[in-house]
Amino acid sequence: MPSPSFVRRQPPELWLLFVGRVITAAGFSFSFPFFALYASDKLKVSGTVIGLTFFARGVVGGISRYFGGELADRLGRKIVMQTALAGRAVTSAAITWEIWAGKPFAWIAATFIASDLFGQLFEPSSQAYVSDMTSGRARIEGFGLVRMGINAGWALGLVLHGFLTQSYVLAFGVTAGVFTLSLTLFTLFLHEKPHTASGRFTIGDVRTLVGNRQFRTLCLSTLLVGVVASQLVPSTSIYVTRHVGLAVAGIPFLIALNGGLVFLLQIPASRWIDTGLVRALVVGAFCYAAGYGSYALGTQYWHFALCILAVTCGEILAQPAATTLASEMAPDAQRGRYLGVFGLANNFGWSLGPALGGSLLDLRAGRSPILWLALAAIASLAAAGFSSIRFRRPDAHPAPEPVPVAGASA
Repeated sequence: MPSPSFVRRQPPELWLLFVGRVITAAGFSFSFPFFALYASDKLKVSGTVIGLTFFARGVVGGISRYFGGELADRLGRKIVMQTALAGRAVTSAAITWEIWAGKPFAWIAATFIASDLFGQLFEPSSQAYVSDMTSGRARIEGFGLVRMGINAGWALGLVLHGFLTQSYVLAFGVTAGVFTLSLTLFTLFLHEKPHTASGRFTIGDVRTLVGNRQFRTLCLSTLLVGVVASQLVPSTSIYVTRHVGLAVAGIPFLIALNGGLVFLLQIPASRWIDTGLVRALVVGAFCYAAGYGSYALGTQYWHFALCILAVTCGEILAQPAATTLASEMAPDAQRGRYLGVFGLANNFGWSLGPALGGSLLDLRAGRSPILWLALAAIASLAAAGFSSIRFRRPDAHPAPEPVPVAGASA
């Protein structure tokens, strides 16, 4: 939990962002994680089609995330976040109507994809906002604080859904109202720090980004982590219920465990991450490998709870460390751009993951280990990529000069 010194290090604007992320994440998790279950159980859509829907959602969201970074640099962080929240509210209301009216899966899937377009528009502007307001250790803690807010809201929304409703119409309707509330709060109270606007994106900028080997390695390894991390909701839900045979009612609480653990452990983990970003990335990737690889052995809910504990350790180490490293590799005037490209790579991984998971789950019936062993191998490959990164943080203390030995020549 945050200490008094931690609370003092974070500016008031960041605490408002934290509250906003709690609210929006709770509204999101009250409905959107159950999209795969709704499509599978109510509409009888195959895992492959669900996975391809998530793939399309990730591609569209990744492109949107890149443009979100560009717009954040040119127009400002706040206006982009407001636009994203408004779009989320409208698309959530549209899904509510489509489910109530009994529209076909294609309609609902298209709106689901459009909703992520707006959601991913939000992320690079939010991350750039945190970077603008912080530096050094406070920056890692700032990203950790935002993740705490997201995961606290995530767990809260899942638990409330489990206790309050099994209605998909009501769930998405509540989500639309929550995003509207968050938009109102951001509009009235969020103030951004002036920043230097970037110029037009040129071919030279492309060469600079692609030619930065350290940044390129970070993006490619993060893409692999995204493939693995994206399995938490869709593949877990389908595998635990359809392939292992456990009750659907336990899924919200199982997934909420992840959010609750992030809320409790993120700040203590941030202190350790500050001592070595690359080391945190490597250890985090191996935690992902251990957690998802162990799914192959699970038969009871408590087995999968232990697996999610390992996966969560990977999340609290790798996610804030990767975002911090990407922001520190970027020039100040291009922070949104770099975070947008970083987010594009991350989202591409998140889009590939459910498609891979759905296809491999459909390939073999029963408790087949093929998906989980493949994910363990991918996460280990990401760890190898992270370990090759050599980057000195701008705020790192310089190494001490050697003490001259008496009588030695210059």
